Amino acid sequence: MKKYMEKSKKLKLIDKFWKLYRKIYKLPKLARIEACSICQLDCRDCYMRKNSNNNPIIGNGYLKFDDFKNFIKRNQYIKQIELSFSGEIFLNPDLLDIIKYAYTEGIILTAHNGVNFNNVSDEILEALVKYKFKGITISIDGTSNETYKRYRRNGNYDTVINNIKKLNNYKEKYNSIFPILTWQYIVFEHNKHEICNIDEIAKELNFARIYLKEAWNNEVKIHEITRFPLRILTNSKEIIKTFESINFGLCEQLWYSPQINWDGTLLGCCCSTHHNLNINVFKTGLKKALSSKKMKLMKNIITGKEHANDTIACNWCYLYKIKKEHNTFINPKKLRFN
Repeated sequence: MKKYMEKSKKLKLIDKFWKLYRKIYKLPKLARIEACSICQLDCRDCYMRKNSNNNPIIGNGYLKFDDFKNFIKRNQYIKQIELSFSGEIFLNPDLLDIIKYAYTEGIILTAHNGVNFNNVSDEILEALVKYKFKGITISIDGTSNETYKRYRRNGNYDTVINNIKKLNNYKEKYNSIFPILTWQYIVFEHNKHEICNIDEIAKELNFARIYLKEAWNNEVKIHEITRFPLRILTNSKEIIKTFESINFGLCEQLWYSPQINWDGTLLGCCCSTHHNLNINVFKTGLKKALSSKKMKLMKNIITGKEHANDTIACNWCYLYKIKKEHNTFINPKKLRFN
């Protein structure tokens, strides 16, 4: 008991140190690292799949375990990592080692940008539960295979549902609430008639919440379907607590959760898919990368101090255009680091 108390006290002191370190240098405790840019599907409007050669900035590849391990060791103030971005994380052959190592180092892992969950092994399904992978957003745009496949080409609705059921069996085996599941449903004309089925199916499959999302082409407006695009399906205080985090938008990712490509290239935010910031986090360390010239320029653009140019992704970003048009730039004085 005495040894346990001493270890607990030591961990608390270490945690206080990194909190102070983050505050002094204005560093995030959360990072976004692309686990795998490869995807087995051919979704109709996916920016990654429209170009047969794939996106040249993102490229085809996956996060190597050694890179992940070294990133954690080098940037010990990072406590949470979002792994999903432009591809399917479960196609990463190093994923099991990444999940195990994150657990041993006390790093929270999530995949809330979205997964398709078509190809996931039983070993990984068990690891997600056993090593407390915090949360996963699964994209399921329909409640029948016929409807689902119209957008998620090469995917199979029944396979996804079966994988979710197997995951729930492991959650029951380990008596765990993790990973907490969110159902993302992109609304189109061809699938809006099946929205009425979602609540019942989601409860049966142990989803904690449902997120109705507008398609990129704005085919159907969410307000035409419901006033509440996000539905919470649980009364569990423990689960709801995990949804609570810093309330930031996509542009605030530059400060709170910077996006890093699978090869270590700093992108800035998750909208920056056609330009990178010409610095590699795995080689320089995150602190140095975040203070680089181009990253500072990107932040200055979003705070309205400088205008966007064709070397920065903001120049083509719809969010920046909205901020510029309505003069709703981010006020850096209101940003808080803790």
